[in-house]
Amino acid sequence: MVEKRIYRPKEFEMLIEKLIEQKIFETKQAVMMFAAATGWYIKRREPRGQAGEVIRWDIFETNNDDCFVLALALAETQSLEILGRDRHEIEEDPTKVFEKYAKAGLRHIKETCFDAPGDLFDNFLSLINRANNDNDEDLTPNLDNLTPEDLDLLLG
Repeated sequence: MVEKRIYRPKEFEMLIEKLIEQKIFETKQAVMMFAAATGWYIKRREPRGQAGEVIRWDIFETNNDDCFVLALALAETQSLEILGRDRHEIEEDPTKVFEKYAKAGLRHIKETCFDAPGDLFDNFLSLINRANNDNDEDLTPNLDNLTPEDLDLLLG
């Protein structure tokens, strides 16, 4: 069995390191989690591109962040098939969805926090503040698009 991993985008390795050096995040895994959530929030994802270093899947499991990776993939595809046992055989498995959103999120963080004038930490807080104050869309999940088969799978 191949060990599951999350690949960090090579072009953003220095950005990830800088976020940790500046004590904005404690771990690379935490940076990737925030970046993927940011990518989802701004409704952007990017092709993986050249893979950089990896983060082992068990790091996400230990921190209970594997659920977020799976939920992100489910929200993106609107299909429970992505959570099935054979999900690694399909083109768009949960880790790939996560990596694409993380890459877009990292680019957004770079543009709004690093490339923008001002203090990095202040810019980062502004990014979070803008997201907290943006209540234009109802993000309440619903089960409207689930098929009877999906509901049967959920109910066990």
